[in-house]
Amino acid sequence: MRSSSFISLLGLALMLRPCAAAEFKPEATSSSTIPATMNRVYVADPALPHMVDGRVYVLDASDLSLKGMLEAGFAGMMVAAPDKHRVYVATTFYERLTRGKRTDVIQVFDDQTLKVIDEIPIPTRRAQALGYRSLFQRSSDGKLLFIQNATPATSVSIVDPDSKRQLEAQAPGCFGIYPALSTPLRFSTLCGDGTVGTYTITANLRSSDRKASGKLFDASADPLFIHAEHDQDSYIFLSFKGKLLRASLEGERATAIETLDVIPPDATGWAPGGYQPFAVDAKAKVAYILMHSDDKDGAHKNPSAEIWSYDIGNKRLLARSPAANLTSLTLSAVDPTVLFAINPVDQKIERLTIDKTAKISRTADIKLGETAALVEAPR
Repeated sequence: MRSSSFISLLGLALMLRPCAAAEFKPEATSSSTIPATMNRVYVADPALPHMVDGRVYVLDASDLSLKGMLEAGFAGMMVAAPDKHRVYVATTFYERLTRGKRTDVIQVFDDQTLKVIDEIPIPTRRAQALGYRSLFQRSSDGKLLFIQNATPATSVSIVDPDSKRQLEAQAPGCFGIYPALSTPLRFSTLCGDGTVGTYTITANLRSSDRKASGKLFDASADPLFIHAEHDQDSYIFLSFKGKLLRASLEGERATAIETLDVIPPDATGWAPGGYQPFAVDAKAKVAYILMHSDDKDGAHKNPSAEIWSYDIGNKRLLARSPAANLTSLTLSAVDPTVLFAINPVDQKIERLTIDKTAKISRTADIKLGETAALVEAPR
């Protein structure tokens, strides 16, 4: 009985096969390049359900249309270099996808064809974490790349992508990379004791000198988010309890400039949250901060309920705008009235506009990716 049934089904399949084949025609494919003049939004998605297959999406900033995708491997981190028409992705590949020999590289992509044009092997000590901006950075002149390592011992790899020369700077107890804004051979890192370690590198990349600051923050009472922004001459950090720390990282030792309390007395219970929780308009000196109303330990990555616009120069809250479910925020590099955000709850990338009163409203969105974590809109 089973044999005759199988033969009948096989016969039916053979009869239907020509019909099915006739219905489907090969899809024509083509390739194109992205115009160098197009303003872009890069969205890093580690694809957490299958992390060996991360990707970076390339969107047109004007309408959020998808223009292409870069492979990002396992827990890949990206940094764009528009001045060189390059995108760098530091990532990991395993011989058997999820196991086997580990290989860490910096992939160099052409930003118009989105093809790999170079690959730089690096030590297998790269931090395998979400692609926070501060874990993979460029020097202020764009000639060096800085990569956060964690094995779990922490250090920073300095890479010259042209010569392939490399140097590893030990950074015990410290995490995050913040390149000096005016000194290309200098970067800083946040340390667990509340200090900031600043490294000055020799021009030949053979050694680095480290100088520690005094205590600039209390990592136990009010830690800092690892994400940081900068204005024209200083870095701006945000604490879990809603304080902005402005610090100069230009000298051999970091120094604090001022601390600003964003949260007014009548907003008790509110706190910042997210993975990329604030953006700064350096020219206008205004910070845009993702805020939620559940201030408690462990809630520092909660998605937003509002975006607060805070005037850093005049030390006052300008506006509070409803903005649900956002975890990452960045300011357009060409239009200071436009923000881009990630909404992981609805799996959307959102385009927001800022009016003259600093109020913010959603103007466009696109459903994209699986677990998008970082959004960038570089020049």
